[in-house]
Amino acid sequence: MIEALGLSASVGAFALEDVSFVVPRSAYGVVIGPAGSGKTTLLETIAGITPHRAGTLRLNGADATALPPERRSIGLVYQHAYLFPHLSVEENVGYGATDPAFARDVSARIGASALAGRDVRSLSGGERQLVAIARALATRPSLLLLDEPFSALDPRRRSLVRREVRAIHREWGLTVLQVTHDFTEAGLLGDVAILLDAGRVLQYGPPEEVFRKPASPYIAEFLGAENVLAGTVRVLGDAAPDWLAGEGTSGAHYRAIEFHGGGLTISTVGDAPAGAAYAVIRAEEIVLSLDRGASSVRNSFTGVIEEVATLGALTRVTVRTGATPLVAALTTRSAHELELRAGMSIHASFKAMAVHLC
Repeated sequence: MIEALGLSASVGAFALEDVSFVVPRSAYGVVIGPAGSGKTTLLETIAGITPHRAGTLRLNGADATALPPERRSIGLVYQHAYLFPHLSVEENVGYGATDPAFARDVSARIGASALAGRDVRSLSGGERQLVAIARALATRPSLLLLDEPFSALDPRRRSLVRREVRAIHREWGLTVLQVTHDFTEAGLLGDVAILLDAGRVLQYGPPEEVFRKPASPYIAEFLGAENVLAGTVRVLGDAAPDWLAGEGTSGAHYRAIEFHGGGLTISTVGDAPAGAAYAVIRAEEIVLSLDRGASSVRNSFTGVIEEVATLGALTRVTVRTGATPLVAALTTRSAHELELRAGMSIHASFKAMAVHLC
């Protein structure tokens, strides 16, 4: 378990301030955030390399703020590996390990054993990362900190190593905290997502909640939400709307809401108060069709396609439906079947439950 409560630390002019989050025991946490947000500093503070100046850090239930790095049972992998240049690959992997046979087994699982006799100065960036991951795991830590550990690997090897690290995490019951810029990777790996910016935690929780329910328009846009509309909320009443059986099971009070923004009137549900707000609709929630058929979907708008942008199996379509265009994401095959092109009329629709207000 990694539990930070009001944790603060400084490196030069940069500071982590009042950082609080929990990664439960044996869970896989991911840290995301823009460059310079303090992600590496956070890992170094947890590892004890950067001293904390305020707050509490508990590792596996014990207060770790006074523990030296070597007593925290942590394996740390930096983005640039930082291997010992005077040691061979095998000696790097075995550094700090108490069981050479175990170190060799871990090296084989990660794919670093084929490099055993090599001089580390001859390794590529991806090979160096393999050795660094194997070295961190060879000591069998209880906590594993990973700073962009797969970034230099080619796509195939990245997928294989990522899968193996996840398997080891499950088998050993490791608590892992990984920095990543890859949102897909964050969703695949993470049990807990922590969004860090300018040294502060903006939001943390299950990845699907952070990505689907961003706490602010800034977070929504950073996380890649294509449709973030400024406008106003009008609450229609306290009674549960007709498209829900009743109030939410989690205790949230759902009300029918109209959102006015971007030249559109959008139906949604939630507990947002009346007044200024932002509506977030992810591109994959918007369905495009040639005809407006009978449907239970509450939000349906007719517009004109402004742009069709294809990248491999995914196509993004920009539709002008009001003062603000909507961006829809669909498979390239579907886009070809619909024969989508700029200038054509199209219907864009999305469910009331697909709208997140913040």
